[in-house]
Amino acid sequence: MLTLSRRISLYYHTLRYLTFKQIYFQVIYRLKKTFFKQIPSEVSRSIDPQLLNLLPSIASRKSYLGNRTFIYLNKPKIFAEKIDWEFSGFEKLWVYNLNYFDFLLQEEITEKDSIQLLDEFCDDIAQRKEGIEPYPISLRGINWIKFFTYNRITNPRYNSILYSHYRHLANNLEYHLLGNHLLENGFSLMFGAYYFKNERLYKKARRILIDELNEQILNDGAHFELSPMYHQIILFRLLDSINLLKNNLWNHNDDLLIFLESKARKMLGWIKIITFSNGDIPMVNDSTGGITPDPFALLQYGRKLGLEAEDVSLSDSGYRMIRQQDFELFIDIGNIGPDYIPGHAHSDTFNFILYVKGLPVIVDRGISTYSKSPQRIIERSTESHNTVKVNDLEQSEVWASFRVGRRAKVIHINEQIGEIFAIHNGYQYLRIKHQRAWQWEERKIKITDSILGEPMMQSGIAYFHFHPDVTVQIKNDLITAGNLTLFFTPQTSYTLHDYDYAEGFNLTKKAKRLKVSFTATLETTIAIND
Repeated sequence: MLTLSRRISLYYHTLRYLTFKQIYFQVIYRLKKTFFKQIPSEVSRSIDPQLLNLLPSIASRKSYLGNRTFIYLNKPKIFAEKIDWEFSGFEKLWVYNLNYFDFLLQEEITEKDSIQLLDEFCDDIAQRKEGIEPYPISLRGINWIKFFTYNRITNPRYNSILYSHYRHLANNLEYHLLGNHLLENGFSLMFGAYYFKNERLYKKARRILIDELNEQILNDGAHFELSPMYHQIILFRLLDSINLLKNNLWNHNDDLLIFLESKARKMLGWIKIITFSNGDIPMVNDSTGGITPDPFALLQYGRKLGLEAEDVSLSDSGYRMIRQQDFELFIDIGNIGPDYIPGHAHSDTFNFILYVKGLPVIVDRGISTYSKSPQRIIERSTESHNTVKVNDLEQSEVWASFRVGRRAKVIHINEQIGEIFAIHNGYQYLRIKHQRAWQWEERKIKITDSILGEPMMQSGIAYFHFHPDVTVQIKNDLITAGNLTLFFTPQTSYTLHDYDYAEGFNLTKKAKRLKVSFTATLETTIAIND
C-alpha cells in the first residue's frame, strides 16, 4: 500500500509533464462523456459515396475462425447465437479488437460471412458503447472502406452508419490522449473524406496528419513513442493512406502526398535498420508478437507503392544496432519517450538485446498484457530488462498501466568505433548516476557498469534475460548460454531464475534470467563460441 507522501510524489512527477492541450482536452472529453452522450445513429439523408481505387494492401492476421468464433490476444471466444459486440468477459482491449473489424481483410473469410457479421453489427447499433469510442471507430472505418472497395460493395445502410460514425469521430478527436491515438483518428478521417467526398473531414485529416507526423516522427524515422510495434502500426496506416491518395483523384493534393511519402521513406528506413536479420523486431517498450505486419511485408508494400527505404542513421530514437559477422547487438541509450505521453514506455534505460548467427540469445521479455495488474508493472520494470537496478529501486517510476512518475534521463553519450559510453540520472534523487559502456570486437562484447555517487559503495543488480530456446548452465564460475560464455570481474555472486517470456498477449513461456549482484563496478564479458 502506497503512503500518502509516495502517492503525492507519483502524481506530481507524472502530471508535471502534461501539456496544456492535454489538460484542456481531458476536461472537455470528460464533460462530453458526462453531460453530452452522443450516440451515433443512422443519418436520415441519402449518402451516396463513390467506391475508391486501392492497390492490394497487407492482409490482416486471422482472427475470425468461422461460426461466430473469434480469437484476439490469444484468447478465443465462441458466441453461440448472437455476437456480443460489448463482450466484457476479457480485457477491454479484446472487445476493442472485435470492434476494429480487421477480420474483413483476412485471407480466409467468405464474402457471405463478412456480410453476415456486418449485418449483425449494424443491428441495435444505438446500444453500443465500446465500439463507438473514437479509436475503434477510426480503425473500423478504414477496414470497412477497404473491404467495400476491394469487394465493390455499395450498401446504403452500411454507408449511413459509417457516415454517422465519422461525424461522431470528427467531433470527438482524441486530443486528450495525443500520440498514436490522434494519428489513427487522422488517417481514418482521410479515408472517410475520400470515400464520402467530404471537405470538412479532409481539412481535419490534413491538419492532424501534417501536425502530428511532424511531431511524432523523429529525425531518424522512429515513431516517438519508441515502440517498434507501434512504429509498424503507424507505418502500415501511413502506407495505406499513400495508397489512397495515389490512386484516387478527388481533392488530389500533391503537397500532402509528397509530405506523406517523405515520412514513409524515413519510417521504412528506420524499421529496416532496426530489424534483426531473421525478421524479428526488438521487443522493447510496449512491443509483442502477433500484432502487426512483419517488417519485410511493410518494406514490400512500400516498394509496391514506389517507395524505397531511406538510408537513415540511428540518432534521436536513442537506439543503436551494431552488426558484426556473428552477432547483432541492439542498444538503448535513449530516454523513455515523449515526456507528455510515456504510456508505452518501460524502465529500461541502457537495455540491450543480442542475436548470434541470426538467432535470439539475450532478449527483452516483451509484454503479455495491458491490464492494470502486477504482471503489467513487472513487465515494465527495470528488472525485466537487460540493465542495472541500483539499491533495489526503479530507474523510472512506472505505475498503473500507462503511467510514469520520476523518470531517467540520459545525460551523456560518447560514441566511437567499437564503443558506446553513456550515463543516466535515474537515481539523481539519491545523488547517484549509472554509467554503462559497451565495447565490441568480432567475437566478444564487454559491458562495464559503474555506479557513480556518494557514498561510492552502492549496490547494483545486473539482469540478463535469455530466450526460451537457449540452454543456460553455470559451471566453474562460467555461465554458458547457447553459444555464449559470460564471465564477470570482479568475482561476484549470481543466481539463475525462471521468468515469463512474452510471445504475445496472454501468451508466455518459461525462460532463464541471470541476476548478478555487484558493488560499485561490474565488468561483463560475453564471448561468442563456435
